[in-house]
Amino acid sequence: MATASDAGGPGQAVENAISRALLSVEGVDKLKDEQRNSLQPFLLGKDVMALLPTGFGKSLIYQLAPIVAGLLNTSPDCPDRLKTAKTPIAIVLSPLVALIDDQVQAARQLGLTAVSLSDASAEEFRGVVKGKFQLVFGNPETWVLSSKWRDMLRSDVYQDNLIGIVVDEAHKTDAWGEAVERGGEAFRACFARIAELRSLCRHGTPVLALTASAELPTRKNIVRLLSMNSDTIYVEANPDRPNIRLGVVRVKGSDLSCLDWIVSGLREQQTTFPKAIVYARSLKNVGAVFGHIRNSLDDKAYIGNKHSTNCLVAAYHGQTLSHKKEHVMHSFVSCPDSIARVIVATTALSMGVNFPDVKNVVMYGPPESMEDIMQEVGRAGRSGEQSNAVIYYFPLSRCSKAVSQYVRSDKCLRTALYDRFQAKPSTRSINPGHLCCSNCHKSCKCDLSTSHCKEPQPDSERKVDAEGAEPSLKRCVTPLQKDILREALYEYRDSLTHNSKLLLSVDLTTGFSHDLIKRVLDHSEFIFTTAYVHAHLPVYSVEQAQVIVDIVRKVFDEQLDIDSMLEFVQKEFEANPLIFTSQEQELPEISNSDSSSDSSSDSSTDHGESSEDDSDFDGDSSSEDD
Repeated sequence: MATASDAGGPGQAVENAISRALLSVEGVDKLKDEQRNSLQPFLLGKDVMALLPTGFGKSLIYQLAPIVAGLLNTSPDCPDRLKTAKTPIAIVLSPLVALIDDQVQAARQLGLTAVSLSDASAEEFRGVVKGKFQLVFGNPETWVLSSKWRDMLRSDVYQDNLIGIVVDEAHKTDAWGEAVERGGEAFRACFARIAELRSLCRHGTPVLALTASAELPTRKNIVRLLSMNSDTIYVEANPDRPNIRLGVVRVKGSDLSCLDWIVSGLREQQTTFPKAIVYARSLKNVGAVFGHIRNSLDDKAYIGNKHSTNCLVAAYHGQTLSHKKEHVMHSFVSCPDSIARVIVATTALSMGVNFPDVKNVVMYGPPESMEDIMQEVGRAGRSGEQSNAVIYYFPLSRCSKAVSQYVRSDKCLRTALYDRFQAKPSTRSINPGHLCCSNCHKSCKCDLSTSHCKEPQPDSERKVDAEGAEPSLKRCVTPLQKDILREALYEYRDSLTHNSKLLLSVDLTTGFSHDLIKRVLDHSEFIFTTAYVHAHLPVYSVEQAQVIVDIVRKVFDEQLDIDSMLEFVQKEFEANPLIFTSQEQELPEISNSDSSSDSSSDSSTDHGESSEDDSDFDGDSSSEDD
């Protein structure tokens, strides 16, 4: 890419200032070419779109910008637009509050003055207005909807000192800023209004758009929505992460046994089990996956007392209480030996945060877009160690046409994914094939003596039947019997709240939801044991599972011979041993935080929280995508 560094001119002055700035930043010896090629034109007043892989170091570009601008201010070749910037400021728009908090901390560790508009103190607010902070972070709603901050951008302080606008996770301007369907409503309309901020700033204020995942049509939409100039500089790096093996496995939608390799690994390895993130497509599915893993482990889910901070598995979503989010983030970002080894999460955990030692990423249900796949795959393998990312997909999954074609493809998954994100596709399959993807593994012949592959499938892809293994016992169920069972289940549900005054819905109070009853009816021909109930139904206590089995048995009046019963129980115990206790487990806890989306602010106020804090999953499991 051509640069503007002509000898003795502003371009060379920027280069010299970058070199000087690096001397003052601890832990950063030099910039990658793509970082330098993004920072330099941005400081020269050009709009820049940096398309760099997850973990590449995109944040360092805007972190260095005010430092370099400050050094340029004393140079005789300082670009004209920076000559008034005595105290250079960059504003950064980022989609998630949790991500902003992480970015503020990272900037401060480099010695920068940084603040988030979401939780600034009164004194910090005054400092923002006076231009005391080099980096000012906020989400699009904060910047676009607040007359206070809009007026501030018109002030002399910001007209003179603002060096540019940074839009992090820029692909969300397209995905969230505009309605998916004609006549519909955008998920977060303010993402499409970011360009309004530019009109408030001094003419020529540049935009730096950062993303790890923008296909070619998305790039055009980003340029349009941010009103970026026609001469925008594009800086691109090959997004391929060679140390991440990609996998796709078809599973039965209601069958959680595809996750039992995690259960077995946690049971055997406890706190030495490699860290993993399981992404689910809705809050309901987060609850189902979390419940399956924790309940399958039973007492072995905890190290010490049965407290959420001692649990091997954690949940993270928009309704998770703020202090529990902090615990999860600390466990996975700052604590290699943390007790928490598996996080079950929505997309709230998929952007921007650097998890240094995640070895496995599981996508339980395909992400909606190829860009989402890129984001979630990118959480794995940051340490450079060999890692795995697998998609479990089921028929009728809600996803884009491109994702549907991808998960059904028999071609190399690596080239099919990464080539979509390059103007000039250059991704190659990895040899040997077992390190590349599940499709290439099938044709791998790394054992020259046998012309076959010598490596088995990863645990995440092993022992998963295409349609899910059918249980060893099955009964015939007539429509009349289903009607009787439905009536019995609702009679029991009603009895749980008889003569009770409820503050919450029956579903939340009892955990015995309409959806649970429907699932029981759907699975009634296979329900013989609590182990099956835990594996296939969204239950949250051993008592609830036992009640379901008892009601089913009562309705169908099972008459198994003793040999069949003993044989089946033995098989079930070997496959999924459960130790039942009589202690009632708490219902899911609901936070009063603003949970309109995983992508806006999460309130730190925890209303109605139990002082014992022994509920591990917060949220209404019947809620849809959060």
